[in-house]
Parts: sequence; structure tokens; C-alpha cells
Amino acid sequence: CKYWHYDDNLLTSSIVIVFHNEGWSTLMRTVHSVIKRTPRKYLAEIVLIDDFSNKAHLKERLDEYIKQWNGLVKVFRNERREGLIQARSIGAQKAKLGQVLVYLDAHCEVGINWYAPLIAPISKDRTTCTVPLIDVIDGNTYKIIPQGGGDEDGFARGAWDWSMLWKRVPLTKREKESRKTKTEPYRSPAMAGGLFAIERDFFFELGLYDPGLQIWGGENFEISYKIWQCGGKLLFVPCSRVGHIYRLQGWQGNPPPVYVGSSPTLKNYVRVVEVWWDEYKDYFYASRPETKALPYGDISELKKFREDHNCKSFKWFMEEIAYDITSYYPLPPKNVDWGEIRGFETAYCIDSMGHTNGGFVELGPCHRMGGNQV
Repeated sequence: CKYWHYDDNLLTSSIVIVFHNEGWSTLMRTVHSVIKRTPRKYLAEIVLIDDFSNKAHLKERLDEYIKQWNGLVKVFRNERREGLIQARSIGAQKAKLGQVLVYLDAHCEVGINWYAPLIAPISKDRTTCTVPLIDVIDGNTYKIIPQGGGDEDGFARGAWDWSMLWKRVPLTKREKESRKTKTEPYRSPAMAGGLFAIERDFFFELGLYDPGLQIWGGENFEISYKIWQCGGKLLFVPCSRVGHIYRLQGWQGNPPPVYVGSSPTLKNYVRVVEVWWDEYKDYFYASRPETKALPYGDISELKKFREDHNCKSFKWFMEEIAYDITSYYPLPPKNVDWGEIRGFETAYCIDSMGHTNGGFVELGPCHRMGGNQV
């Protein structure tokens, strides 16, 4: 990576960071790393979206602390809990100064020389969306560890199984042969969703995130499909590295607000497959039959968007971009019967515990959520 040379006239960026009750140190390490490791002429602003936090350190203390940067760092507070997805769309609307929107989670540290490799492909083609390689920051020691998995060089493409769980698969021979060097950006069917860069106007042309997606889950696939099927491309950038703290074991998460209702993530998945998967949605329902009865709201405007923008079919996407997915995650047969296997007069069910074909099954408390118990 040290041998790459980049144009001196890269696009400027607004860095958008959404948080809800984030710890002070992790949020500030994110902000400080961006300021210290981003060339000032490209850093238009850092936009913090406070998604209805109730922690004292995220109120007046935060407002006072960011004054040291004389307006470079701004904080906007939602009047109710919107969830990560819609808070990011709000962030796009609040970010006015940068030509590119760079989304970061609130518990990251950008690496040295992270900016130029990430933004250069967008400077050449405004319909390109880029994703840095995400390293792991140990939540206890803050040691940075390269993410595992992928091919022999540690590179992986973003993928999914037919129940819509995020997966990573090695680079294909086709992708490797399309690059002159191992450090060139490469195509990925999908992104994890937490960290990416996209040209601001292009993101608005895509309609931002589906406004019907709630809280968290599925938005990474929605934006990935929208980019690919509607004329853009998604690249992973090996020379842009960003560390990310993954939640420690035992973390219970933030419960969704009452107004959202039950199963928001599953409803999000249904909206995504109903809009973007075409006939492939049957494979999702074969994997998650419990979702067929979920109400998912009105999607007529989203389907009209696809039609008006001549977005390509999911079949095209599977054949041209995500051509390797089925070799790792074969299309499931359509269900004849489905349900849980429950013991007589017990509250325990057969559970795959996430094991793959050929693995052992175990007994677990029946949860009536399908998944590994269907």
C-alpha cells in the first residue's frame, strides 16, 4: 500500500457518526482518530447524530468538549429514538459541506492513510461506494487485530445465506485475476454496513435508506442491492484500514422503543427481499417460513423507484456480481411442511445451534422464533 500514489484533488467528506448511549472514550477515540489521520483540506465536517441518548456525558459535557474544534465537529440530537438506520439518513440530511458521506460506527479508530485509498475510487466514479477493510479492536485491551477469514491474503467478499445472515466468503478467481496487484480495490456483492463511503448526491439519488426500515438490521443488504442493481458498484479497499470494537460477550444491546413493535429486524428482512429479490424471495421464505405472516408495510414507492430508475433484476445481480454465493450457500428447497420439533410435555425443541449440514443437533428451550429450530 505504501507504493500507491493518489490524486491531490480528492473529494471532500462529511464524516457521519451515529450513537446511542455510547461510552465517552470510544466515541472520542473515534472522533480524535478521524481528525488526526485525515488531511484537513479534505475533512469538511464531522457530524454526530445523538439518537436520543440519556447518558449525562453525552449532553452538556459533549457540547463543551467539541468547541475546541471551532465548528468542525457538530452534534445533532434526535427528538426520539429513531434507530441506527433512520438516524443515518438524518445524518445525510444534516451533513451539508462534504462531497462524500463517510459513515463510521461510534467505536472505531481509523488507520494511518485511511482516507485517500477510500475516496480515490469515488473521485474517479461518483457511482462507486467504497468500504474499508475492518480490523478488530479488542474491547478490553484496545489492541488492533487483523480480521480473520477470507482467502490466503485475508481478503473476503461480503455475502449472505438465504435466511439473510451476514457472511464473508473468499475472493473468487475471477476477482483476483481482474486486479493487477493484491492491494487494488475489489468488488463485493454486499457490505457489513457499519463503515462505508458514498458520494452525497448519489446517495440521495438512491433515496437514502428505505424509510420503512426500523432500528437495525437488513439495511446493509438494502443499500448494497440498491447500489449494484441501480447502476453503481461496491468496492472493498484493502489499503484503507479502520479498526472496530465489536460488542463484548454479555452485552445485552439497547432495546427498541415501544412504538416500533415486535420483530423489527425480521420485518426489515422481509421488506428488503420483497423489494429487491424478485423470484428469489421464495428462498428466503423457505429458510424463514415464520416471516411469511409478518406485516411489513407499504413498499409501493420503493417498487416504483426500481421501475423509474431501470434497476436491474436480482437474477442479473446473482449471475454477474454474486455468482459465487450459491457455491457456499446453496439455494434451499421449498418447504413442504415446516415447524419445530418439540418434546412431549416439555418446553424443549430440537435446535441446530447454528451447526451446518452434517453437524449435531441439540436440545434448547423452545423460542417460537423459527431460525435454528425450524
